[in-house]
Amino acid sequence: MNEYEDYEKISEEQVESALIGILRYGESVDDTELEGVENAVSFQEDGVLSYNRGVVIRMADGTEFQITIVRSR
Repeated sequence: MNEYEDYEKISEEQVESALIGILRYGESVDDTELEGVENAVSFQEDGVLSYNRGVVIRMADGTEFQITIVRSR
């Protein structure tokens, strides 16, 4: 049993909200749900097969998110 087994896993909506808070309002990562980030690496570093750029975020509780970066203009 690890220390994170009793925690509720973070949702996609929480990641979205945290990123908006960080990017738009300059919030500290420590003040968001992303304070539990264990590692963040590029798609390329992680071996993700994609034509897009992106970031893989791994939380300390084992939850993983992939954020794709697509230029729109």
